[in-house]
Amino acid sequence: MDLGVHLVDLALWTLDYPPVSDVSGKLFAGGEPLGGRADRVEDYAVATADLATGTTMRLACSWRLQAGCDAMISATFYGTDGGVALRNVDGSFYDFIAERYRSTARETRATPPDDWGGRAAADWAERLAAGERFDPEAERLVDVACVLDRIYHR
Repeated sequence: MDLGVHLVDLALWTLDYPPVSDVSGKLFAGGEPLGGRADRVEDYAVATADLATGTTMRLACSWRLQAGCDAMISATFYGTDGGVALRNVDGSFYDFIAERYRSTARETRATPPDDWGGRAAADWAERLAAGERFDPEAERLVDVACVLDRIYHR
């Protein structure tokens, strides 16, 4: 799932890691269902996860999409009072736009350039230097791994 791993993590983090009740996934290689073949690597994945909160999460990702650019990365969340979206700009792996939606109105909240590369690593190093130790939030990575395993039917 390549970059899709980050989208699963982002969605669960944004929704405060609700319990996941059901997951279905389909994996493809070269336009054909992967079908558990160990000699092929998926190049397209689509998944649906039903959450205990009643929310449904849908995900599609491909590292080989014929999209006319290097990458199309986006996450959109819709609610009863509005929505938010994060999407990359012109196929970039680094430049993103954040937007907020209210009815038919759109408000841009963040645009490039934003020198965000390395900030998470720097924050982690600063916390370690200040004496902090294991962050229990890291255990949430297991939640992400469990969803990924279910997408892969493991």
